[in-house]
Amino acid sequence: MGEMPIPWAILELVQARLRTVRRANDYRTDAGRDVRLEPAPFDPSDAPRLTLYPLTTLYPDDARSVGERGFTFVVEALVPVRIDNAQQRIVETIADIEDALDGYAQAPLGLPLQFQESVLLDRPDGLAAMAAQVLFGTRYRRSPR
Repeated sequence: MGEMPIPWAILELVQARLRTVRRANDYRTDAGRDVRLEPAPFDPSDAPRLTLYPLTTLYPDDARSVGERGFTFVVEALVPVRIDNAQQRIVETIADIEDALDGYAQAPLGLPLQFQESVLLDRPDGLAAMAAQVLFGTRYRRSPR
């Protein structure tokens, strides 16, 4: 069996990093309690959740080698609206995600992560939840076979 693809290995490291997002670690939220690499149905009675999604892998215009790749991924945060301050909590969660990941170096796999944008989604798919998608990018060098 071949080696794990670098983008997936990066997502696993990001998952581990996001699991440290706890009030006990001086963050605003406990968003790191439930961090997933695979999507799952969300019930409004669930606790807040983070899910990672790979987006794009591309050959950058300014690449310095044929193996260089740009990789982007999304951290999706869901906060149930049953929580009194759901809108405040989703904004705090976005800030915690950015604090945990912006500049995070998952060496030797890739360059430090760079925040690209965040988008707030109100009640996605009719769910009783506030959602945010936070986009990050990095670069890595693919090894030839």
